[in-house]
Parts: sequence; structure tokens; C-alpha cells
Amino acid sequence: MAAGRTAEGAARLLGRAARRRADGSRGPRARRAWRRLVQACGAGDLVAQDAVRAGAGLPEADVLDLLAAAPVEPADRAAYLALIGQRGQRRALDPDGSLLALAYRAARPEVRERLRGLMAAEGDVDVIRVVVTGDRRDRLAELPRDELDHLTRHFAEGRRWEELRGLARDLPLAQAAAVARLLPAHERPEGSAPVLAALAAYSAERLAATVERLPRDHLITHEIRSTARARASFSPDFSELAVCHVGRVPGRRAAAPRIHVDTLRLGTGEATHRFSGKRHYRYGDEESVLHLGEEILIRQGYSATEHALITRVVPDVHAIGAPDRFSALRRAGHGAVVIVRGRPAFIDPGARDMRRGPDLAVGSGPEREDHSAVATLPAAQLIAVAGDNGLRVLNERGEVVHELATVIPEGALPLSRDAYGGLRSALTFLSPRSLARHLFWRDGTDVRQRTEIWELPAGGAPRRVAEHHGPIRERWPLETWRGPALDDRFARRLLTSDLQYDVLAPDIPGLQRPFSPVAGSPESGRAVAMAPWGDMVAVQRHGEPVVEVHSAHLPVARALLERPMVRGGPGDVRRVDELRRAVADPAVRQPLDLLATCLAERFGADIALAPPSAFPSDPTGIALGHDHDHGRNGVG
Repeated sequence: MAAGRTAEGAARLLGRAARRRADGSRGPRARRAWRRLVQACGAGDLVAQDAVRAGAGLPEADVLDLLAAAPVEPADRAAYLALIGQRGQRRALDPDGSLLALAYRAARPEVRERLRGLMAAEGDVDVIRVVVTGDRRDRLAELPRDELDHLTRHFAEGRRWEELRGLARDLPLAQAAAVARLLPAHERPEGSAPVLAALAAYSAERLAATVERLPRDHLITHEIRSTARARASFSPDFSELAVCHVGRVPGRRAAAPRIHVDTLRLGTGEATHRFSGKRHYRYGDEESVLHLGEEILIRQGYSATEHALITRVVPDVHAIGAPDRFSALRRAGHGAVVIVRGRPAFIDPGARDMRRGPDLAVGSGPEREDHSAVATLPAAQLIAVAGDNGLRVLNERGEVVHELATVIPEGALPLSRDAYGGLRSALTFLSPRSLARHLFWRDGTDVRQRTEIWELPAGGAPRRVAEHHGPIRERWPLETWRGPALDDRFARRLLTSDLQYDVLAPDIPGLQRPFSPVAGSPESGRAVAMAPWGDMVAVQRHGEPVVEVHSAHLPVARALLERPMVRGGPGDVRRVDELRRAVADPAVRQPLDLLATCLAERFGADIALAPPSAFPSDPTGIALGHDHDHGRNGVG
């Protein structure tokens, strides 16, 4: 039969083959039609096999013709007999279903789908059960999700609760949660009931999405078009990294450099080029990028003026309003926010212009608007803006909720007078009720730094609870900051060892390749971005057209969450518990908590878990006001 014949064509061919003479024999055309059908069935044509199976009962001579065309290999022969509807012949050849199970496991996806449909129509689930359980229960790891769904659905319809309980204890965590939901509460035996209830209460879809976004590799590399400084932004769910860089189009050396935006899928390491456009550049300006999930924004300065332009480059390309003096892009609870001429301006998804807020009167310096320090806490819809005249905290309705009096340190130039030597600041929310501000400036040849921690009580005056002169991590090590959703600018201050973010500090935990602290050396690196929870950091090695994403713990978490629990062992209980205390992202720690509980129940209550996680229960909270040197709260 011709390849690609439709089901209707196969049915017509079968009807032609069914025509008989008065003596019951076929004429020449009918014989040709039947011969073509038999040959197609023997060649594995699923459409022909469906047509033969759907036809009326075949005479013995026709059955013998089909058997003669069957594959010689017993497992393939069992699948062939099932597909052409010869159930009796198949059961005679394969009474326990083991041959069909072997054929099923080796078959291509469309054949598997046909076999599942046939077994469902026959009410036969034991055949797939051979594939899943048999004498090797870890074979379930080889089943695609749709096949596992098919199996568990039939177990539930057949009220085969024991098989479902076994699968819930054996499968990877996301699939186990889906199976647990099929169990009625009264079918959760004493002892296992709390674990099965916890699995059933967790969204299997959310678990699967969390696992899929985690990187498989500790080090992901992405080549860009030049060694010039790249900018990067993690997506809100941390599944992607948007990389903005400047470079020439390959094969067009005479053309002016263009600005490019790529996205790097962290779960797979795959990169996709998303945008190329004209570069509007002036010396000292920093192209910036913000990944909003469905949209990506970039900000770049104009060459002839002090203005900047914000452009949406994904999913389509268009400018947001007109060029103006914009601050850096920051994530908001709904879209993005910038500061323009002392006012907040909101960029809503899909909008072609901005919503302007009230004048904040922070005196951010009209000549250097882009150096205003801005931090956001999207979950609480809060924005903090710092300038020469103070610091304001406002909500996304534009209402100022706190005003902090800040003093320019002695010896620091005002921001608007000298961008390099003048006062700079980096802000981050530690929680809705706490804010950190890091000031840094150049005093002659020396770099001066000061960090302040402010409490923001509801309905009360802000209170400075801690202060430190010198590098942040002299007082508060990097691990102390794991937990809050740190603002990107502040996070980069933690990762770098100089005033201008040029040199990555060599002692950052989790780096998969060493870096030199010497600026400009081939072994030095630039901090590009850090995921808010601190579990991933994107860096660019000096002089190399490569952006690297380093992650010490997330690939290990993915491997454990993807692995069937049947393949675990008692030592994994301790391993998972240690890992959940090393990962700061609460969306990853929660599945690890659940996995630790499941493994502890599986391997017995005599296995002692480590102490509970040392991280705060509130994912946006952190206790930095305590003075570890003096054992008291207050200004350090």
C-alpha cells in the first residue's frame, strides 16, 4: 500500500478485497487489493493494520495470509497480532503478556499509543503492568508521562489501590504527587497516610514545572558576539537568562556593531537569538535588559544626548514612549518600573507608553538620572528610590509610605557632579519591613563603603538598626544574604570587589571555575547577574566572548527530584536534607522538604533527619540587624 494512505483509502481497499465471486473466490482486482493489504500489514503500516482489525471476521484463509506476513521475532509477532486484532492468536503465543511488554518497550511512540488504546478497549492493564512492575520495578523510570497517566488511570478505575500506593512510593516526586491524588483518603494506610496526604496536597504540575526549570549542569556557557561587557537578567521563574550584548553581524565586518538579545534556557542549556537592532551608544552608558517572562525590555543611551530609550524586543519590537532620562529598569509587581525626572514610571505588559507617578523630590541629579538607585519588591509592590536629597519608599500606586533621611558621607562628591568619583548607592529590600542601602564613593585613590540596614515599621518612622563602614561582606558574609529576593544591583555589589563592578570577587561560593581578583587579567571575571535567591550567578570572563551561568546545588536538586524514589537509599535522606538547607530558593526547597519526608517514611522512622532549615520561614525576611560582634541590636 502506498505510504501515507488515509484511513478512508485503506477502508476502500479492504472493501475491494472483500468482493467475492459466486464460488467464494476473489477476482483479480480483489486479490491485488488483499495482497496489498497483507503486505502493508506485514511492513508495519498502522493504517492498514487498523483497517484489517476493524473489518468483519476474517475467514481462516485470510488469517493464514496475515500470519504468514507476521514478523519472525516473537515479541514483534505478539505486537503484530494485537495490532491486527488477532487476540486469540496473540494470547496463545504470549499467555502472560511478557512478549508484548518487550515489544511495547521497544516500539516507536505511535505504536505504543495504538497498543495502549487496544488494551484499554479490552480492559487489559496487566500487559503495561508487566512493563512497569514485573520483577524490575525501576523500569517505571523509562515510561513517558502519558503512558504513566494511562496506567494509573486504569488502576484507579479498577480500584487497584495497592498498585497505586506502590507507584506513589516508587515514582519521581512530581509523578508520585499525581498518583497520590487518585487515592481516596480511606485507602491511605496508617503510617503512610501523612506522606500520601502531603503528596496529594501538592500540585503535580507545579512540581514538574519547578523541576523542568532547574539547570542540569553546574556550568552553562553561552557564546556571544564580542568580548564587550554583556548585561543579563533572569526571568521571574528563573527558567531563562536574557543576555544583552553588542557585536558585529557575522560576515559583515564593515557594518557597525549592533545590540543583540539572546535567551538561554537554563533547564536545557539551549540558546535562542531573539533580537538584533541599532546600537544607540554613548561613552559610559550601560545597556540594560529586563526579562519579564513573556516580554523582554532593553534600555540604552543615545549618542548625542543624555537621554535613553526603552524598547520592548520580545515578543515584538517597539519603543516604549519617547527618549528621556530614565533610571535602570526594575521589575514591578505588574511589568516594570523606571524613574524619570524624579518620578516613577510604570511599563505595563503590552503597553506602548508609561504611566507616570508623582514627583518624589529625591534630587537624583538631572544630568545623571540613570544613576538613581532603585530597588523593588514585586511581591509586596514596593519601590525604593535614593538620590542626593534622601530616600523614599513608595507603593505601586505612587504613594510615599516612608521617607528616610540620609546624609552624604564626608569626602563624597554629589552624584550629579562626577559619576565615577561621586556617591553611588545600591538598594535592596530584605522584606516588606526592612531595607538595606549600600553607599560607595571614591575618596582620592581610596574606595569608601558604608552599609545601612533600616526597619520600616507599618505606621511608624523608619529606624536604622545597623551600620557598617567598609565592604559589605566584612560584616555580613555572602551566605547571610541567601534568602531575600535581592535587587540585582545590590547583588552585584556582593559579588564584586571594586567600585565599578569590573572584578568578580574570587571567593564567591559555587563558582565552577576559578577567577582572579586582578582587574584586566585573563583569569578575572565580571559579575553579570545573580538570581535573587543566590543559587545561580551569571559571569563573563575577561577578554572572552562567553557568558557563564554557575550553579552549585540546583543541578543536584534536579537529579534527586527527577530520580524515581525506588532507586533511592537510606543515605539519600541525609543527602536531601543537607541539600534543602543549601538551596535558598523556596520554590525548590519545598519539593526537597517533601522528598525528604517521603524518603524518611520509605526507609523507616529510625533515620534521624538533620535539624530544620536555618533559613527564615518568611522567604523575604532576613535578620541582619543583630550585631554579632557585640551581641545586641542597634547601629554597629
